[in-house]
Amino acid sequence: MKKSLIILSILSLIPLTAKAEGIKVSTSVGVQQELFRGWVQYKGTKIDVKDDLQIKDKNKFTGCIDFKIPGKLPNVRIEYLNVKSSGTGTISKSITFGGVTFNVSDTINTRFKADQIDATFYYTPLKGTLQANVGAGVKYLTGYVDIKSLKTGTYSDTNFDIPVPYVFAETTIKQNLFFGSFSIKGVAYSGNYFYDWNLKSGVSYKNFFADLGYRYQKLHIDDIEDFSSDLKIKGIYGEIGIRF
Repeated sequence: MKKSLIILSILSLIPLTAKAEGIKVSTSVGVQQELFRGWVQYKGTKIDVKDDLQIKDKNKFTGCIDFKIPGKLPNVRIEYLNVKSSGTGTISKSITFGGVTFNVSDTINTRFKADQIDATFYYTPLKGTLQANVGAGVKYLTGYVDIKSLKTGTYSDTNFDIPVPYVFAETTIKQNLFFGSFSIKGVAYSGNYFYDWNLKSGVSYKNFFADLGYRYQKLHIDDIEDFSSDLKIKGIYGEIGIRF
């Protein structure tokens, strides 16, 4: 958490290298429902995050700061999503993670974290009632997975810090006090792919806004440094914000 907040603070300073005059800033905070589905595999067998690891669904913090920069420089949007959960249960089959085997009927405790920081650089070629943004960015994933047997003390873990580049597109429709938008980030290469889309609607009054939406992420990794996954994180979210 501390590392993620430090990185977020550093990234938020990037636009300040541009001329400050005329920069419009908006910031928001909210809560994201996180429903975990899919499987992971690291030097062993495929492990289902719900059936095998009993990873609990959570509600976590999310935040965003957006800089609209005049001139030829791109706008900058920095987003943070806290992804963290755990689970305890008795496994119905033997599983292997990180070269360590946990036997059938063993009771295991799993801790999982995959905080996300997105830095998106974009332009707005279409403005007005219908607005369009296009650009590219990097999602920085930082976290860990560790599994421990509560019967034998057997333990296995792995840490990761992964930058994931992506392309970005967003459309927004504004009508009086109301607005709705759809955005998507994604990348695909060599059998690996990632996408993150969200659909939201909300209301804006003067410098304040609030919205409710649904986010869906999928990360499919095909044997990168012995790690594979087909992991989904999805759920509704709500946020409030201010423009200044």
